[in-house]
Order: sequence, then structure tokens, then C-alpha cells
Amino acid sequence: MFRFLGWRSFSKKIWNLIVIGLSIFYGVTLSMAVSADEEGVVAKVIPFEKGKYQVKVERSHFVTMRDGVRLSTDLYFPVGFKGKLPVILERTPYDKATKRNADPNDPINHTNQAYYFASHGYVFAIQDRRGKYESEGEYLVLNNDVEDAEDTFNWLDQQPWFSGKASMIGCSIPGANQIKAAQTLHPSLASILPQSAATGHGSAGGTMAKFWLRGGARNLTIAQWAHVRGAKLFYRPSKKLSREEFLKIADKYEPRPKADSYEGVFKTPEATKRFTYDAMMVLPIVDIPKFMNSLDSDWYDLATKEPMDPWWDGGNYLEDDTKVNAAALHVNSWHDYGINETLLQYQHFSKKSVTKYSRDNQFVIISPLGHCRIESVSSNTVTGERNVGDARKDIWGTYLRWWDYTLKGIDNGFDREPKIQYYVPGLNKWKSSNVWPIAGTKKTKLYLTSDGAANNNFTSGKLIFEKPDKTGYDSYVYDPADPVFYMNDSVLSGSFDMSHKEEREDILVYTSEPLDKGIEMTGKIRAKIFLSTDVPDTDLAVKIMDVYPDGRAYALQEGFLRLRYREGFDKKVLLMPGKIYEIDLDMLVYSNYFMPGHKIRIDVTSSSMPTYNRNLNTGGDNSLDADFQKANVTIHHGGEYSSYIELPFIEYSGEQ
Repeated sequence: MFRFLGWRSFSKKIWNLIVIGLSIFYGVTLSMAVSADEEGVVAKVIPFEKGKYQVKVERSHFVTMRDGVRLSTDLYFPVGFKGKLPVILERTPYDKATKRNADPNDPINHTNQAYYFASHGYVFAIQDRRGKYESEGEYLVLNNDVEDAEDTFNWLDQQPWFSGKASMIGCSIPGANQIKAAQTLHPSLASILPQSAATGHGSAGGTMAKFWLRGGARNLTIAQWAHVRGAKLFYRPSKKLSREEFLKIADKYEPRPKADSYEGVFKTPEATKRFTYDAMMVLPIVDIPKFMNSLDSDWYDLATKEPMDPWWDGGNYLEDDTKVNAAALHVNSWHDYGINETLLQYQHFSKKSVTKYSRDNQFVIISPLGHCRIESVSSNTVTGERNVGDARKDIWGTYLRWWDYTLKGIDNGFDREPKIQYYVPGLNKWKSSNVWPIAGTKKTKLYLTSDGAANNNFTSGKLIFEKPDKTGYDSYVYDPADPVFYMNDSVLSGSFDMSHKEEREDILVYTSEPLDKGIEMTGKIRAKIFLSTDVPDTDLAVKIMDVYPDGRAYALQEGFLRLRYREGFDKKVLLMPGKIYEIDLDMLVYSNYFMPGHKIRIDVTSSSMPTYNRNLNTGGDNSLDADFQKANVTIHHGGEYSSYIELPFIEYSGEQ
């Protein structure tokens, strides 16, 4: 039986933010299919400057894979285009024929993108992933992507209208599919445009991703995703049907499970609470689907397999020795859960691509927003609760120029663009660099110190630039029954004021003095924390904040580690009670400009729900167990135990 643990009330404002954030992260789905009766030339309203071609839709081509499974693929053709056509392919588990929300002019959906790019002289192909919607086979969240991509390219090669050059697009899992497709080394794959593609990353570059294993913990919002979008069962017509026979009945059935929608889980505040809080507090976590009455999915394996378990091998994740080949425009945002992996993928493709052309044609664009939302930058861009100014950029025009360059061979100057374009919140400007890390990066340590009362006291804990000689410590009690619960974490929403959270006794707060001058921080953030506890295992979570003069403390980025993995994800080593351990913490990457008069702050604690499942502090299995104990945790600082955070400050030369 699952075990449910209590509830604390949240404001209506926070509930609204939860709904918005989850809708953005997973994609609210409301039907907008192309009718089989309407196949042909379609006049479509799109929120971009469409090209000169009208668009013809050919729905539900069955592309046969090597094992006989057929994947349903919609094709969008430019009418009247002279010559053979390059292809932009999206392989998605999110329904090729369905919008992401109710706005017919929303650019962030499959069909509007398809019409736009087809109107500019491309064939846009959208394919239901194996086992999803109209496609045959069994849906496995990790498997088959390399083989199915290769077979799809082979099918394109057989089409008389195909120019021989293909690219790909897609965000989240459709982004990860591109990282895997590049492993085919297929000669027809000229380029890719992976957006928020961390779920295709393994351990390349020294990180640990594998769908979601950051810090050795499990992201419980994946259980929410599995409930709504990860179902393995779909009703389909007989495999014996030809495409022509299928089109006659295509609009007479609905393959989508009723659970495959956020309409139900967000229907009322009570339903929203059950989905976003109650379910996340269930123990053991493998029972979350039972609590939500979910359809069958891969959640059990995602929740239980150890980081080095062979089960993950079927995912064809990007590892240090993985060969790839494709020019790539890597796209993401600072508040995406996978921004760290995006930059690692850029570095990997720049070094490990087979051809010089692919190695030389790697580019990155990073916005200030969240998961799959880069196209939403505006003149008044808000990420979470933080206004970061005018972040407008011609994103869609950039995509089009990318394909004109890589698929049509047009010399439009794209190869001379800066390698990395990134937005700096606080400075509220786009900047660029041709190297990563950014030239002029100066790693700077800020040391923790206090008078022993850094919890629930904004004046005790301090961050200082000089290493303190005097040793000291701060302590807190981490209770798994009452974890720190971030309804709006960086994965889903953006930058939020966390000052109200910092009143908790189980969060240690360390703050710098107001800055005399502004400073840019862009790059890898690290921390070294000296820690002791009285339990065999617990977690370490550190957040970095930009503290405004009025007291608002906007969360920027977070590092997390399940301490049993402190010596590596290939082995588990429990803690000895009372022993002081030196913990190296990867706090990922971020960009922020700390204005004069602002302060730098870090919060230290041992939980960060639901992004990371709770450590039960027993040393047992945090996925299969329900029993837990409290942990007394001590953070040491000063002298030989000088804990610090290391920030990548950028030294400017000239006007910024």
C-alpha cells in the first residue's frame, strides 16, 4: 500500500503558477487534427511571416521499420515548389496531429511550425513515435530511436521528391530524439535543431543525466508526465489496413487515452492539489501511479534502476565515446532542467562529429525562459516572477536561416554567426561568445561563515570573499515528513522569490554584503561543502539567489547530490555518522548580472521536492521503501572546513 504524507495550504496565485508551469513543461493537448476529408491544400493562419507557398498536407503515411512496425507520418508540402525538396523531420511521442493548446495562432505546436516551414519551401514531416497514437509497436520511453530514425531516413531516400538533405526539430523528448538520430551517421542527415534535449544525454562530459538521474535522485514530475503523456496503451485499427483504408476511418476513432490530457488534472483546485502535491508525497514512490490511477508506463523502471544499471543502455544516450555526425543549432533556456546538458552536447558535437563540416557548424542559443519556451521571448519577458526585460529575438527567422544554410546551401552568413548567443538576466541583454567557457571567466570563491544561527535568520549566515580562519558550523533537522517543497522550481517555471521559504528552520541562509559594483556570472557553478550527519545517507541541495534591495530573493540555479553517490554514480558508499565529509557539488550552469546594491545568497538544505525525490535517511532504497527517519545535518565552515561556492564571474573589457 502507498503511504500519504500531509499537506500545507498554498495560495491561489501559486496554484495558477503550477498549472501554467506544468502546462508549459508537458504541453496541454487539445485536439486540432487535420481531417482525412480535408487532406490537400490548406489555408492556415500562422503567427509568423509565412513564405510564398501554399501548403498541401498528406496525412498518415505508414513508414515501415526494419522489424515490420509502421510509423505514421504526416507530410506538409509546399505547393508549386520547383525541384527536389529538403525535409525537416520531427519524431514525437506527443501526437503529430495535435496542438499544444487552444490558441490557433500559437507558434509552439507541431502543426503551426509545419505550415510555416513548408510555406518557405521545405517538406515538414511529423512522425508519431513507435507505440504512440497512429504508430504501431510498443512504446518504450528510452528505446528504438536510433534504429527508427535511420529507417525513416532510408524511407526518405526512396522518395522521388527528396533532395537528399534532411534536418530535424523538436523540443524535450523530440529534441533528445535528434541527439540519438545523429548517432546513425546517416548521410542524409545534414543538420539538427535540438531544443531542451537533455533526456538524450548520458554521462558525456562528466555529468549524469539518463532521462533524469541528476544527483542520483528521481524527478517526481516524471511520474506526472508518465500519468498524462507516458501511457503505453493506445487503441489502433488493424495492422492489415492500407493507408487508403485507414484514411477512410481515421476520423471515426480516437487513439488518445482519456488520461492523455491536463484538462482533468487541472479541472478544480482539489484535482490540481491531488496531482501536484498529494501524489508527489506518496511513499514508496513506485506507488505514485496507483494513487493517480495511471495507465501502464515505464515509471517503475525509471524510478528504480540504479544509474549504471544495464537497463539504461537501451536509450542510446550520449556518452564520452559516442560518435555523432550532424551540424547542430542547440537551443535551450537558462531555466530548463537540461541547460547543462545542452552546453555539454555542443562541446561533444564540436569534438566528436565525424566530419569537419559538422564539427565546425555547432551553435548555441540560450534564452532566459524555461522548458521549451525560447520562442516566447518578448518585449516584456518574465521568467517565473522575475522581469528580465526586452529579450526579443527573431527565433523563427533564425531557424529558417539555419535550414537555408544547412539544407539549401544558401550563403546567408550563418556560418559566421557567434558560436554561442545567450541572454543575461539582470543585465537584460543578449550577448555572444565563440568559446565556452566564456572568455574572461574568473572563478571566484565566496566562503560560508556565521555565528552559528544561519537558519531562520537573515543576518547570521554570510558569504565573504576572504577565506575565514575561524571554524564554525550551522545545523538543521531534515524531516522527510515535511520536505522543502518547491511548487515552482527551475525545471518548470523560472525564477521565483524564495524569501518566504527561507523562514524555515531546515534551510541555512548565507548572504553577501551589497555589491559595490555589478558583476556578470555566466558558466559552471560549483560548491564545496563540508558536512556531517547522524544518518547513513541524506541529500545536499544548494540554491543560489539574486537578492534585490527590497528583500526579494530570486532563485537562479540549484545543485543537488544524494550523498551515497559522492564518490561516483558507479558505486554507493554510505556515510559514517558524525564524520565530516568534503562534498563537491555540481550546481550546473547559469547566467546572471548582479546589479550594484544586490546581494548574492545561497540556501543550503537536504530536500527539494518534487524535482528530487526525498531521501528517507535510512541508507535503504528510496524508491521502494516507505519508512524514514529524521536527519540532523551540520554544515561546517572556516579553517580546514572552509565551505564555499565558486562562481564564474566575467571580467569585462570595455563597455557592456
